[in-house]
Amino acid sequence: MKKYILVFALLACCMQSFCQYSEGRVKDSLAIDSLQKILPALKDSARVDCLNVLSEKKGSFHGDYNSDEFRKSGDSIYRYATMAYNEATKLHYKYGMAVSLMNLRLSYAVRSNFRDSAFEEAIKDSLFSKYPRQALALAKEVQNDELLGRAYYEMSNVEDNIANFKQAIYFYHKAGNDKMELEVTTALVWMYTGGTEDEAAIDYADRCIKLARKIVPSIPWDHELVQWSFINMSDLYKAAGDYETALDYIRQSDEYGKAHSAMKMDINLCELYYLVGKYDSAIHCWQNWKKDYSTYYFGHKAFGNTLLGKIYLKKGEYDSAITMFNTSLDLFKDSGKYKKGLAFGMIKPLLSMGEAYVQKKDFTRALSYTNEGLGFAQVVKDNINLAQGYELLSRIYHHLGNSDSAYSLLVRYIKLKDSLQNKQFLWRLSNYKKAAEDVKKEARIELLNKDNQVKDAQLKQASTAKRFLIGGLFILFISGILIYRSITLKRKNEKLQREQLENKLTVQQLESEKKQAELQQQAAELEMQGLRAQMNPHFIFNCLSSINRIILKNETQTASDYLTRFSRLIRMVLINSQKSMIPLEDELHMLRLYLDMERLRFKDSFDYRIIFANTIDEGAVFIPPLLLQPFCENAIWHGLMQKDSPGHLTIELSMQEKVLQCVIEDDGIGREAADTLKSKSAEKQKSMGLKITAQRLALLSQNEQVKSFYSIEDRRDEKDNISGTRVMLRIYYKQMTEQIV
Repeated sequence: MKKYILVFALLACCMQSFCQYSEGRVKDSLAIDSLQKILPALKDSARVDCLNVLSEKKGSFHGDYNSDEFRKSGDSIYRYATMAYNEATKLHYKYGMAVSLMNLRLSYAVRSNFRDSAFEEAIKDSLFSKYPRQALALAKEVQNDELLGRAYYEMSNVEDNIANFKQAIYFYHKAGNDKMELEVTTALVWMYTGGTEDEAAIDYADRCIKLARKIVPSIPWDHELVQWSFINMSDLYKAAGDYETALDYIRQSDEYGKAHSAMKMDINLCELYYLVGKYDSAIHCWQNWKKDYSTYYFGHKAFGNTLLGKIYLKKGEYDSAITMFNTSLDLFKDSGKYKKGLAFGMIKPLLSMGEAYVQKKDFTRALSYTNEGLGFAQVVKDNINLAQGYELLSRIYHHLGNSDSAYSLLVRYIKLKDSLQNKQFLWRLSNYKKAAEDVKKEARIELLNKDNQVKDAQLKQASTAKRFLIGGLFILFISGILIYRSITLKRKNEKLQREQLENKLTVQQLESEKKQAELQQQAAELEMQGLRAQMNPHFIFNCLSSINRIILKNETQTASDYLTRFSRLIRMVLINSQKSMIPLEDELHMLRLYLDMERLRFKDSFDYRIIFANTIDEGAVFIPPLLLQPFCENAIWHGLMQKDSPGHLTIELSMQEKVLQCVIEDDGIGREAADTLKSKSAEKQKSMGLKITAQRLALLSQNEQVKSFYSIEDRRDEKDNISGTRVMLRIYYKQMTEQIV
């Protein structure tokens, strides 16, 4: 949707902002009637400048941009721009030629009507791209910074958008035109957040906010630019998943809009309240947005209706949700663009409709809507909605009994979801590194300033000492005693000052070391997040391999039961793996699900029990997620499954001061026999799950006095024969109050 806002904004700004160039040469901002009266009396370059101003003022249109009046304004722009170009060419007046060429290009945009398919054809037309290139060449010859800024801005619609935007920003900044610099920088951020999502986007968004604080708005568009500076920053934080910060920026934009009678932020607030789960607040904002419904463009109406439908979907009101999704799709049908140019806007209502019918158990309709939405997502290469569509379609095929298709789509969903999550994590990490570098730079600057202050103080002291010495020579003839006293006091004073300076430097050094320790701790936390991110695909891969084996054995009912339990387990894993600490009861719930799945797959060839050696409040004890599962998995696969008789697995938990001790015992074949079997089968690869878990335990214990680690040993019976394996884990946990803090 932002792509269309960008095209509209570039067109509107050409009409409202570009008049300033030629007006500066005509000197006075005169009305169209006044300009037409003085035009016959003007000659040479002054006449060309006047014609260009008339052309641009004719383009300063306020109203419906899809009306006949709007198209007529394009004819007026063309007439005056043509006259200006012809007269400027005769005079070899390059500045006037460049401005008139850009106005001619503007006239083509207006006359073709940017909402019509003719607009796309006009972009391809040689005349539409030729004018900006010729204007840029003339601007380079004239070497006028503002003209160069406008020329590169025009070129951004022809080729190499981002590079031309940056050139336009450079020349507007050089010319000191803060308003146009803000306008072009805003357009560049739209380009980034429209799909590029380059890490530089946040730098330019921050630049917009700083420029917005400098400008003095004079027209409605200036106020909208100020609001867009907050909206763009909000969109970046929304893309990173930080909805609370995104909501804060939208509130700032909303407050500014209310104070200056500018854009309303009701639908933006509605979307963010929906994302943070505050559905009543979201509906309240949507109702405020609905008050001006008749003034909205059909795409904006569709977006708002889809958003309300998604809120109903979250609240379980499926019929109301379907009604809103149908309303959105009807808007595209009524506009005549149902399957033509706005595929992006239709993806959300179609996929959401599919989700609604899944909840209503109408899987046939759900399949139809989901397939149609996925088709549009593939056309526009919308990976986020593609991932959502694959996951939804996988569930539908599962319910329809098509396990092969469900499995294939689930694999595609996981691959695409992992790539999106990794991209989001890298984006957050890049922003964190930038923030850390900024803190370091500020610390260095502060230290340099303080060092300079110390040197200045020392220079002043030296100067004072010199003056004292000269004064002392004169006083020496008067009184030796006074000189001696003066020197003694001076030395004491200098000693005190040096001690004070040394104390200050010591305090500064301690503060610097404290900041460095905090940064190191944050880096360790990020490393821990990375290990958890590795654990998820490893765990999912093992489970999917198990499902695959059951399917290959043609055990359809077992595969279905297993997949059902697996989906519940995956939901818990995806939720809990995003947290650094989870309650012990959640960890044990996930473990029981996993062990039940393994018992189902191996046909009850083993049993298990979880016991507590002493009293433990499972809900108040917090540990890192997915710690126990890799050890249980190892016991089942390498110990119990190699036995001919049924096996037993025991997980015993006990509390010792601030340490949670966990003992995992099995009566399997033992490590030595397991290693022998692995050697025969050429399966020598070390368990990735145990390796990652060991790294997580090591990281967890770095800053704690209590070491969190594990040991593995063989169990022996009364005859000293190996009768299984025992794993002992010592885990540092947190109480609920510590976790909340």
